[in-house]
Amino acid sequence: MNNELETIRVVTPIRKLDSRNQTPLQNDESLYVVPRPSIFDAFGEFRFPLEATILWLGAFTNHWPHAEPGFGKTVMFVPGFMAGDITLSVMANFCRILGHRAVMSGIWSNSRCPREELDLLGLRLERVAERHGGPVVVIGHSLGGIYAREIARRYPRLVERVITMGSPLWRPRSVSNTAVQAFASSIAALRGHARGCLSESCSCGLRISNLPPPGVPVTVIFSRTDGIVDWRSCVDLSGEPTVENIEVHCSHVGMALSLEVYKIVAERLMLRRAEMPADIDEDRPDPMESISAAADPVIPAKLTAKSRPRASF
Repeated sequence: MNNELETIRVVTPIRKLDSRNQTPLQNDESLYVVPRPSIFDAFGEFRFPLEATILWLGAFTNHWPHAEPGFGKTVMFVPGFMAGDITLSVMANFCRILGHRAVMSGIWSNSRCPREELDLLGLRLERVAERHGGPVVVIGHSLGGIYAREIARRYPRLVERVITMGSPLWRPRSVSNTAVQAFASSIAALRGHARGCLSESCSCGLRISNLPPPGVPVTVIFSRTDGIVDWRSCVDLSGEPTVENIEVHCSHVGMALSLEVYKIVAERLMLRRAEMPADIDEDRPDPMESISAAADPVIPAKLTAKSRPRASF
C-alpha cells in the first residue's frame, strides 16, 4: 500500500530580524501575530479515542517498514507539557515492533524548569548514545519537541534526526490555548519559581532558539485542527534544506496515537542520518518573505512522498 504524505512549505508571518546576524529576535513582543486556539477548538481534542481506534485498526491492515536485525535505530521519546513517558509508550512499543530500540526520557511530568529539564535530557542523551554506540533519533511531542530540537543543537553529533509533533517553535505560551497558559502560570507559582517561568521572560537565563539544529535532519509534524497551540507556530519557517514540514489531520493530544503520524515516523526511521525524502522540492519559498498577519500562510506546493519497500506488521 502506498503511503502519501503531504509536505507543505509555508511562507513566514511578519517578523523582525536582527540586522547584525539576520536571526529572529527572541523576545520582541511584536515578533509574531497569530490567534490562539479558541475554547471551541479545544473541544476537538476529545476525538483522540477515535484516533486511537483508527490506529489499532490500521496497525493490522498497513504494511510497515521493518528494520533489518542489527540495523534498527535508537529512538528517545520526550513527552509534552505536564505529560510523562507513559503518554508516548504506545509509540515506543510500535518502534520496538519495527525493530528499533526505544528508550524513554525518564520524565514522569514535564513541568520542571526548562533549564533544569534540558540539562537532564542532555545527560540522558549522552548515556543512551554511549550505551548503544551511536547517534539517537529524538522524537518529541509538543513541549517535548522544543526540547528535542534544543538538545540536538547542543549535541549535534549525538542526534541522528529530530521529529517534532505539534511543537510550537516560537513563543509557546503566547500561541497556546488560554487554559494551557493559565495552567502553566499556576504550575510555576505552585512550585515557587520566578515570575515568567515556563515562558520567554523567565529570569533563569534560558534562551531556546527557534532555528533548527544545524546539520541535523528535522521532520516537523503539525495539524491545522490542533486545539492546544496555533498550528502556524508549529511550522519551521527557516527554509533549511534539512527541514521538512508535514501536515496531518488529527488533534494535538492525538498525535501520539495518530495513524498518519505513525506512518511518518516509521518511514523516517528507515532513512540514514544525512538522508531526506528524495522528492522534497528544492525550490522553496523565501523564508524571509512577509505576509499580512491577518492572512493565512501561503501554501505554494503539495508534494507526495515516494513509497518504500515494506514488510508486513
